[in-house]
Amino acid sequence: MGRSTIGPAILLLLVLVAACAGTGSELGPHGREYALAGEVRSIKADHSEITIAHGDVKGFMPAMTMPFPIKTPALVDGLAPGDVVEATLVVNDDGAFLSAIRKIGTAPPRSRSGAEAAASPPLVAAGEAVPAITFTGDDGQSHTLSSYRGSWVLFTFVYTRCPLPDYCPRMDAHFSVIQRAILATPRLRAAVRLLSFSFDPDVDTPARMKIHAADRGADPTVWRYATAPKNVIDPFGARFGLSVTREGHNGQDITHNLVTALVDPNGRLVKTYAGNGWSPAAVVADLERLVK
Repeated sequence: MGRSTIGPAILLLLVLVAACAGTGSELGPHGREYALAGEVRSIKADHSEITIAHGDVKGFMPAMTMPFPIKTPALVDGLAPGDVVEATLVVNDDGAFLSAIRKIGTAPPRSRSGAEAAASPPLVAAGEAVPAITFTGDDGQSHTLSSYRGSWVLFTFVYTRCPLPDYCPRMDAHFSVIQRAILATPRLRAAVRLLSFSFDPDVDTPARMKIHAADRGADPTVWRYATAPKNVIDPFGARFGLSVTREGHNGQDITHNLVTALVDPNGRLVKTYAGNGWSPAAVVADLERLVK
């Protein structure tokens, strides 16, 4: 991924912090711990999440902009966008979170990109027709969402390079569980299809998606990965509440949220599942109720 657009003085500060921290990759009481330093971009109103444009996290991931859960809201008291912080990133089987945050400086003002400043398009409401989209599947072929008419379609948005366990990898894991339920239930297998849309088309080529799908056990008769050009996938996802921001070299530094949507056989939105807090069991229960 590309590096964040951090000014030279701030970048030097981050390099010094990383050097002092060493690898930062030791097993702590809650999981694997890594030293992280970067610029605060946003903080949720309830202090449950902070988005940081960080430098390389040695031994774990390259520089990027990512949202991180906060288990102790007081950790971000007094912080604001533009603050430069150092923190401890904890990664375990359940996900990742920041266990310590300390302000070490302030970044120079930055201008919002045109994509960030643009007005959000109206969201598709339950019962409304889902916008048309043509995409390339992991089979290398062109498909349309309308070609899935007659089936219930559950789709989500991911990208294969996403490093945090509780983001795209969790969506992959959720879909894997849902696929098992579909394959085990004849009426669901006949009626339900899964789509994982990548919003990283420059990297997620059909060949890469095919390998990723195979690694996750995706049965192509039920579950496919797909993508489309950024000027197609971004506005399509935005109609369901997806937010994707790209920065750094060639937009390789990606910040995003999570959203999953269920569409009926007539191409109308049934409901959306926001974030990563929903369970596969709840979706399977919805499908079992709806598919008659």
